[in-house]
Amino acid sequence: MQEFKVKVATAKDIDVLVHQRHMMFDDMARQSHRHPHTVEEYRLGDSSFRKWALQKIREKLLRCYLVVDRSGEVAGGGGVWLREVQPSPGHDVGLMPYLLSMFTEPKFRRKGVASLIVREAERWARSNGYPRMSLHASHKGRKVYTKLGWKRGWEMYTELL
Repeated sequence: MQEFKVKVATAKDIDVLVHQRHMMFDDMARQSHRHPHTVEEYRLGDSSFRKWALQKIREKLLRCYLVVDRSGEVAGGGGVWLREVQPSPGHDVGLMPYLLSMFTEPKFRRKGVASLIVREAERWARSNGYPRMSLHASHKGRKVYTKLGWKRGWEMYTELL
C-alpha cells in the first residue's frame, strides 16, 4: 500500500505549485472538451499565478499543501486561500477559506491523494475557527468532494468580454 505524507508548501515550492495549477487547467480543458489554452495564455497565467501566490503566501492568506510519497515524489497538491468576503448574518469575520488549485499527478490518481489534501485543509480551517469553506469544482472533481461531504451550491457568472 502506498504511504503518503501531507506537508505545508512554502515559497520554495513555487515551481511545483505553478506546475500543478497549469496542469489542473490543462486537465479541465480536456475533460470539458474545450479548446485548450494557447502557449501564451499558459505563460501569462503561470507568471501571474507565481507572483500572486508568492504574495499571498507571504501575507499568510494562502496555505498550500503538497502530498509526497515515501520516496519524496510529489503526488499532488492544493491550497486554501483566505479570501475576503462581505460580512453576512452569522458570519462577520470577513475572510472565508477557499480551496483551490487541486491537482493529482496522473500516476497517483485514485489513491486518496486529493482526499488527504481536502481533509488537511478542512482540519486547518476548522482549527482556526472558520465556519465554512468553498471551492469551484471541476466536473470530475465533484465526485471527490461529494464523497467527502461537500454540497453543491448555485454560483452563476456572465462573460463580460
